[in-house]
Amino acid sequence: MSHGTDRDALYLDGDWHAPATDRTFTAVGAGTEEPLGVFPEASRADVDAAVAAARRAAGGTRGWGTAASRAAAMERLALALEARTDALGTLIAQEVGTPRARAVEANVGAAAGLLRFYAPLAGVMHSEDLRPAGYGHSLVRREPVGVIAMIVPWNYPLSTLFFKLAPALAMGCTAVVKPSPTTGLDSFLVADAVHEAGFPPGVINFLPAEREVGEYLVTHPGVDKVAFTGSTAAGRRIGGLCGALLRPVTLELGGKSAAILLEDAPLPLFLDHLLDLSFNNNGQTCTNNTRLLVPRSRYAEIVDAVTDTVAAWPVGDPLDPATVIGPVAGAAARERIEGYLDRGRREGARVTTGGGRPAGLDRGFYVAPTVFADVEPSMVVAREEIFGPVVTLTPYDGTVEGAVALAEDSAYGLAGSVWTEDEALGRRVARTVDTGTFSVNHANFDIGAPFGGRRDSGLGSELGREGIEAYLQYKTIFVTEPPGPDEAEEAADTAGTAGTSVAEPVPAR
Repeated sequence: MSHGTDRDALYLDGDWHAPATDRTFTAVGAGTEEPLGVFPEASRADVDAAVAAARRAAGGTRGWGTAASRAAAMERLALALEARTDALGTLIAQEVGTPRARAVEANVGAAAGLLRFYAPLAGVMHSEDLRPAGYGHSLVRREPVGVIAMIVPWNYPLSTLFFKLAPALAMGCTAVVKPSPTTGLDSFLVADAVHEAGFPPGVINFLPAEREVGEYLVTHPGVDKVAFTGSTAAGRRIGGLCGALLRPVTLELGGKSAAILLEDAPLPLFLDHLLDLSFNNNGQTCTNNTRLLVPRSRYAEIVDAVTDTVAAWPVGDPLDPATVIGPVAGAAARERIEGYLDRGRREGARVTTGGGRPAGLDRGFYVAPTVFADVEPSMVVAREEIFGPVVTLTPYDGTVEGAVALAEDSAYGLAGSVWTEDEALGRRVARTVDTGTFSVNHANFDIGAPFGGRRDSGLGSELGREGIEAYLQYKTIFVTEPPGPDEAEEAADTAGTAGTSVAEPVPAR
């Protein structure tokens, strides 16, 4: 039985409101193709109402609330989300196809963790640094950016939202969130949690909508910044719109990352990490290392080992604890992936396992986890993001430098890894590859460290202490005399702290 239920109202300005039109979306189970629930489709009029509410709540350069009240509200939201762990984990598994345990960890756990990571940083907003100048002093003040349009994807609907929402809330910004229609139903559970947490009206608003309404939100005159996660094509469009408006934008986009196996690669360790490294979330993860670059001297051995490992993974119902690979998120996603499978065959790549729909799973949007061997770097399947459970293996000859050059032969620059018994060599390779994140001998992701891409993989960074910078703007006040103690305390009162420096370290949680 689904945890999703039909919804008939939109959450904006601190309460549930009837939508401006009667248009709706229907959420569909990835593993069953059965309806999960119906919910409203937001229109331009709803965007106008939500942005107006967010502007009222934003409080100009003051932001909403004090640092203490923001941090307290964020903790209440973390608790409210955790209280809905079962319902959210089950619904996201049904919507996306993510195996349920991973849906909980990567969404609910990540969201609560991000709220608790950024809440202690709330005092950074409005903190002031006094710096000596050629004449007098410069008082450098940090202020919130204002109203943020947040457009989030379907693959990790909670974590990608809270990459943005947690630091924005801590810095006193307000948000108008456009979830993907594919996973719009779970956003209503998040809105329930927001309402329970008692945020001031207008601080957080949710508007599930199609792309045309999303573009209206991006260009709305009441929006101060846009934060987007999604495809490179959509990111180019949003970046172009923001560029014309001189509007700040953060873009976390696609990837075609490479795992470099050196001559001494520890194969058992690599195979232990292969699921998280290359097939995470049924392949629906932008940081997946989907290009495996293998030394020719070990090519046959590694192709066989990867093939055997992938072929052994159970494929099935995302709610079944035994499932390793679930379905993909919808018919369109499956058709796109199957188009790449056909293209790879036509280009001459060799399918060693998978390559189509798994036997016995006639209902649901299933694609068997697939390994392509003998893939040339020029092939489409080696260059374009497939966003499904598919990896390619490409042999290389020669030096470490040649392997690095092959890894960098891509329009993308989001992630990557190197596998070697020599950790020092691995770190040298990691420092060399031009990409936003890189792992040595493991698959990892850390909310305490910045995350972002190069080239077609995006613009700007999220996460880590650095993640607050996207939601801060700076004001310099030239003064002849430094402020006295009483004035400094008054200036910091809104923030709820005094003298906070953005350079102070904050431990990862």
